[in-house]
Amino acid sequence: MVTEFIFVRHGETNANRDGILQGNIDVPLNDNGIRQAHAAAEYLADTCFDAAYSSPLKRAALTAEIVIHANKHPLKLELSDSLREWHCGKLDGLTWQEINANYPAESKSFCFEQIETVMPEGESGWEFQKRITDFLEQLRQKHAGQKILLVAHGGVLQRIFRTVAGVVSAGNVIPLAGNASVSSFIYNHQLNAWQLTSWNRTDHLAGIPQHISRVH
Repeated sequence: MVTEFIFVRHGETNANRDGILQGNIDVPLNDNGIRQAHAAAEYLADTCFDAAYSSPLKRAALTAEIVIHANKHPLKLELSDSLREWHCGKLDGLTWQEINANYPAESKSFCFEQIETVMPEGESGWEFQKRITDFLEQLRQKHAGQKILLVAHGGVLQRIFRTVAGVVSAGNVIPLAGNASVSSFIYNHQLNAWQLTSWNRTDHLAGIPQHISRVH
């Protein structure tokens, strides 16, 4: 028996475009992000999901609503705080230039495996990782053998990558995924193991401007 997860990162925001760390700040999609969400929705319109979960932050929740509205199969959306982006405390709302200048140690944790990092007045990397891993464990038990839609944030997807594919070796960059990209992974109940099945699919965004996620 296999439980399948389809993950959609939220569409673009002005903060994405302007190089601002959003974290738990509730930033809405911009017009281009809405276009991207509709493209992802069209791409997934024929996919039959058994359940759908989203971060409650506006940029993710609206992306999820657009995807579900276009889907040809009735589906109820459940918002979960477990899918919120990394709470980075004092870093939330700063530009990457400000973060690199004032929080050089913390800034590296967005690119490299520094899970012991504690964000000032925010979550530690371990707390963030545990939040995501625990939620995935709950879902794979609750929805065993089903297909689940998840809509959330880039940092959440990086923590999923660690759970599913393992720790990125020292000195190498944690994989990044673009706005409105689609990734997938499964849990094989017979093998009691996770498997990454696709990453950062963006073909459906052809012709739509894309903010490129990269190391800052």
